Amino acid sequence: MSEMSTQAFSEVIPEIGKSFAQANSTATRRLCEQSESFAKTLGEWNAEVSHFLTHRATRNSEAMTRMARCQNGSDVFAIQAQWLQDATDDYLKEMSKLMEINSRIMCGVPKSN
Repeated sequence: MSEMSTQAFSEVIPEIGKSFAQANSTATRRLCEQSESFAKTLGEWNAEVSHFLTHRATRNSEAMTRMARCQNGSDVFAIQAQWLQDATDDYLKEMSKLMEINSRIMCGVPKSN
């Protein structure tokens, strides 16, 4: 009986090892996929912030140029009011975009194209 048990045990050990190897391989693949997804989403976040900063710098420069050309105070105030409205709208839109990207980072959900 002990010879039979030893034989059965020696046949089971390789199967257990194979199961662990498959589980480890699956876990490693999933970790790599999650890391890749995180890196892509983080890259998207960085690109969005860079695009926004460039956009706002351009808009700020345009407003300053228009104000420098003004001949009276009422035109300056009108340009400032429009600049403030545009900046507020831009920042709110950007905050919404970044929150959506952040939620994908936190949930590990890649962007669907």
